[in-house]
Amino acid sequence: MQRRVLALPFAVALLSLVLPQPVIAQGAPVLRDVKVVQVEPTLVANPAKVKDETAPNAAESTLRSALASSGFEIGESPIRAHLVLEEYSSGSTAKRMLVGFGSGRSTIAGRLIFTNAEQKELASIPLKVRGNFMFSSYDTGGQQRKEAVSNFERKLIEEIGRLK
Repeated sequence: MQRRVLALPFAVALLSLVLPQPVIAQGAPVLRDVKVVQVEPTLVANPAKVKDETAPNAAESTLRSALASSGFEIGESPIRAHLVLEEYSSGSTAKRMLVGFGSGRSTIAGRLIFTNAEQKELASIPLKVRGNFMFSSYDTGGQQRKEAVSNFERKLIEEIGRLK
């Protein structure tokens, strides 16, 4: 009986380390009374996994669109938002055709970060989306990328909504 009691907190602690969770300072919705957000340039964490030179601008544009869709104005503000891109790829047509089962799909991964005027991090949210699984072996890289970007914007809107 005592082993079970000790094992439960250990299992909960282990799961909290393994499962990705948004990091929100002070546990409060950081965008509750915010009307305007300043969007800063997108950063690239690993240039080897972000080979498309238009990716940072595309990601920043997607962030602006997601914030506007969530009811925020974009402009000068003490609350700032930016993305850190960790991966941006259109996948591999060869893998989609030869292997299948979702391999070779496009991927966009990174973090959405909100800071205040003092550059103190208010929230850091991990994001990862992949291109369409259904019929993916017949999609070109461009179609896969469009699907991933669309999913990425939906994911951004969802995560921004959680911070309100």
